[in-house]
Amino acid sequence: MSPLPVYPPRRAWRGGGELCEQQILRAYGVGIDCHSRFIAVCVLRREGDSVRRFEKEFGVSWRELLDACSWASGKAGCTPGTLRYCIESTGTYHMPVLRAWMGEPSVVNPLLAGPTRRKTDVLDARLLAHHSITGMWPASYVPDDNVAQLRVLWAARGEAARMLTRCTNRINNIILRWGHTVAAETPIRSGAGMAIVEGLVAGEAYCGGFVSPLGLPVAVRPVVGALVKDARSWADRERAARAEALAFVRSQAWICGPGGRLPGARVLHLLHTVPGVGDVTALNWLSEVGDPGRFRTSDQVAAFAGCDPSLKVSAGRVTEYVKRKGNVRLHRALLFAASSVLRDTDSRLSQWGQSIAGRHRKGGYKKAVGAVARRVAVALWHVHRLGEPFDLSLYHFGRNPRVKDAPASAIGLKPAQAACLPKGLHTAQDVCNAYFGGQLGGVRGVGEATMHAIHEWAKRNRLIEPKEPHHGKERHEDRAGPVSVRRGSGQEAEGGQDSGGGIEVPRQPVHKDQHGRPPGGPLGGPPPPGRDARRGRVDNAARRGDGLHEPRGGRQPTHVGRRRRGQ
Repeated sequence: MSPLPVYPPRRAWRGGGELCEQQILRAYGVGIDCHSRFIAVCVLRREGDSVRRFEKEFGVSWRELLDACSWASGKAGCTPGTLRYCIESTGTYHMPVLRAWMGEPSVVNPLLAGPTRRKTDVLDARLLAHHSITGMWPASYVPDDNVAQLRVLWAARGEAARMLTRCTNRINNIILRWGHTVAAETPIRSGAGMAIVEGLVAGEAYCGGFVSPLGLPVAVRPVVGALVKDARSWADRERAARAEALAFVRSQAWICGPGGRLPGARVLHLLHTVPGVGDVTALNWLSEVGDPGRFRTSDQVAAFAGCDPSLKVSAGRVTEYVKRKGNVRLHRALLFAASSVLRDTDSRLSQWGQSIAGRHRKGGYKKAVGAVARRVAVALWHVHRLGEPFDLSLYHFGRNPRVKDAPASAIGLKPAQAACLPKGLHTAQDVCNAYFGGQLGGVRGVGEATMHAIHEWAKRNRLIEPKEPHHGKERHEDRAGPVSVRRGSGQEAEGGQDSGGGIEVPRQPVHKDQHGRPPGGPLGGPPPPGRDARRGRVDNAARRGDGLHEPRGGRQPTHVGRRRRGQ
């Protein structure tokens, strides 16, 4: 093979951006482009001042995959099982390669890898090899056998639930044509809803309420009857699949806590201690996350769950707050859990969410659900990685910020705005308490401009309170602990504005290396995720990925459809 020149430092090359000197010091790089019938492998190996390239195609039988691993390891100069390589995420076609090669894979989305000018399998493998030798992509999380089996079982339950929804939607679509608005009173899938539909199929007499006197035509009744039969069958399959998944989780040991693994029953009990989390949310969490150690900070957990707001900045000003989709299945489960939390009005977490909803004239409930979903995701991560039950006493909810003593007129509201405020708010502290307590969102005449003015004044005139002594567990102040947002700087899930009543909980110490130093070197830990160390600006792309990315192939749904409660 002809030698290739070494890329000099800071030289740009197509598809890779700028390279620094440390990035080109890797000894080798391996790229794989896989298909259903063969794989193309490219190996780049440094030899002094040159880089040699080796390329070869292999079949996809198990023996040929092992031969490909041995060939690539020999060309790279390492032992099989420790090979570092980049491979495209192609549905499930790359899974056999991961099983046979093991090692340290970096599974890359083809859309992120960047296409070459000419689209061939060899050129794609060569581009991935360039990415591997420069260390462009981090190592990916590969689920163990327990997580892989649970995903198959839980996917069967999800398919049954989707088919059940499809049948009930079709039933409702048909009966609405004859004036039967049963779904307005009770869900079609419920026992009462199914009983009413079966009565219509049987031709029972008009019973009033949400059932019209038109009944159902004789020719249509067999169609609806078949759909009712299918819906009951899918409901039974959904319950059986859920029970099978629960039984499997209880029968296995799962990664949880500092000790390594805990019995499945114990892990489920710990996850259930988080408010709003039941069997469905717990199983979704275990199947999608698997190992909590793949995330280093709570910001990474929120980004993975789709609860991390991003900023669109133009000319130094924030123009829009955008929420990433993240893992759609986990995000949907967290939204349902957050909705159940908000329905429990006696919960402190629910009251905190309701206060967020009350600070907005429009979309307040959606913002509250997103904020609570983020707290639930972070709480699940801490419970999972620490192996300890959720303790709400460590969270300080409902604390309104203290502002300087001033009359209500000092806020600077216009006369028309001040006239719409509730009576009895004489001081600026009273107005701020009403705002942060969520009491102004439903007041007629109080709009977004009024609440924004109150929020900005409170942020400028906030008093710094001394920290209260904490009795009990020791507090720590590092990035690895259970604090995602410190008190006074909490962010609302979608608006990203200062909520004024953030959460303050104890942090856990970071894991140090063998020399007693935290990750990032002797000068301290790495910069916070999402913060560019050189320019000090927000880097949205960096917040997604200090942790291990998961090699999940295929397309993800582009949005979360509306689902009925209780599904």
